[in-house]
Order: sequence, then C-alpha cells, then structure tokens
Amino acid sequence: MTTERKNDEIDLIEVFQKIGDAIKNLFIWFFNLLYKILLFFIRKAILIIIIIIIFLSFGYYKYKTSPRYYSSSIEAYSNAISSIDMINYVNNIYELFKTNNTEELQSKLNIEQKELEKIRSVKAYKVIDLNKDGVTDIIDYHEKYTTSDTLVSENRFVVKVEVYDPAIFPIIQSSILSYIDKNNYINELNVIRKKQLNELITKLNEEINSLDSLKKTEYFESKSKLEPQKGQLLVMNEKETQLYHNQIIQLYRQKQDLEKQLELNTEPITVIQDFSALSTVENNLMTYVKRYGFIGLTISILLSFIIEKRREILKVISDSRNK
Repeated sequence: MTTERKNDEIDLIEVFQKIGDAIKNLFIWFFNLLYKILLFFIRKAILIIIIIIIFLSFGYYKYKTSPRYYSSSIEAYSNAISSIDMINYVNNIYELFKTNNTEELQSKLNIEQKELEKIRSVKAYKVIDLNKDGVTDIIDYHEKYTTSDTLVSENRFVVKVEVYDPAIFPIIQSSILSYIDKNNYINELNVIRKKQLNELITKLNEEINSLDSLKKTEYFESKSKLEPQKGQLLVMNEKETQLYHNQIIQLYRQKQDLEKQLELNTEPITVIQDFSALSTVENNLMTYVKRYGFIGLTISILLSFIIEKRREILKVISDSRNK
C-alpha cells in the first residue's frame, strides 16, 4: 500500500512538473513572439510611418474637400399602427434618397429643391426595450435585431436625419410629420383607435357605477340584517368591502390610462423628443483620421511583411508553378 501511494505521489509530481513546463514554454513562446513583432516594427518603422502619413494626408484632403454633415434624431410613439409598420413607411423616403429621386421627395415631403439639397438622408430605426419597461435602452442603428424580436418596442421608433445645414432640422421634422399625416389608411386607423378608446371609457364608467351601486346596496342590506342592539357596534364584512374597493380602484386606473392616451396621443404619432439643436457632426476631422489612419496602418504592415518575406513568398510561388 505504501509503495503504491508513493508511486501515485510521484506520478502527480510529474504531472504538475509537466504542466508547469508547458506554462513556462507558453510564456517563453509568447514573449519571443512579442520580441519578433517589436523587431519587425523597428526594422520597417520608416516605411510604415511614411505610408501612414500618406494616408493621413489623403484623409485630411478628403476632410477639407467634403461638406460637413450633421445628424440628429426624433423619438416618437406610433399610435395608429405598429412601430415596424411605421418604420417601413418612413423608410420609403430613405429609399428615395438612396436613388436620388428628387421629384418624388419634393412631392412626398413638400420641400423645395434648395432645401432638399441640404438633406443627406432620412431613416427610421427600431427601438430596443431590454427590460420591457417602456423605456428606450438601445436604438438599433446597426439593424442587428429582426422585426420578430420580442425586444423590439411595439410603439416606439426613432427617425435619424443627416443634413448639411442644421437650420433645416425644424423644416424636415414638419415635413416628416406631414408625410405621415397625409396617409389616409393611418388616419382612419387612428380615428378608429380613438373611437374604441372612448367606447371603452364609457364601458368602464358603467362598470364603476355598477360596482359602486352594488357596494352601497350590500352595505344597506347588511345594515338592515345586522341592526345592532343597544350597546352593540355594527361590524361590516371587511373582505367584501375591500374586494369592491380594489375592483373600483383598478377600473379607475384603467380609465385614467385610457383618458391619458386620448389626451396625449391624439395624432397618428406622438413625438417624445424633437430634433436636438445640439446635433452631431458625423464627418469631423477625427473621423477621417481614424479611418484613413487605420487603412494606412493595415496596408503598411501587409506591405512590410511582403517585403520582409519576399524570398519565401517567391519560392512558394516558384515551387507551385514547377509542380
């Protein structure tokens, strides 16, 4: 038994030693790799810097010769139709901008040509509500979420506009709202929605009055049956009273929610947040520096590697041809 135990201990020690050696060799390999990469960059530093400077210069030239454009967004509730349907409807304008169909854009947005030229793009996006609490968590600018995703808000959506002149934001907002308002189908659905809300409020009022009457009736019936004798107190049925009270309060809250919808959400859409005066410059100098600097760095590294390994690369090409 003692011999077997010693053998097991020896085996474990050897295993741990091998693991330790493997980790040590991994660190040595990693630091050797870093050392080779560092030497590579030192040897090719002049070439890499020259190429990056060339691309940065080109980026600066593009910055100076390109007009600045600004972006801002409106966030809104879609009251008459789902947010997805509203997004698809608004994005008909986006397609017209993509195809540069100025005649249709002027017709749909009712904007003059000189003002239309100041608008770069109009596009609607889905709103993502991660916690299903009615609050915007993410705006799906990269369109990662599908229309069937349960995290997509049923009512909220965002319209992002890019313009060459920030002064055009109020005009384009009015044009978008007018474009939505001109849709007969959306307006008819909105009229039906408000009619149904009014009918539901009327029905809730009837239910509240019925419960209130029932509560009073049962109160007086209980009072007549349980008329207290001299020196006694009348004790109401607290469970029944509390039940009626809770039902009435719940109906009142439903009624108030519906009244709030009718008061605030009368139009097909309700704008929560207008286009901000503090719009964002989308193509500032840093945008060009990052883009062309990254392109220059990538190309310079590839070119330096090809120069460094040109003999091996030519040999591989030559061998493949000979075969």
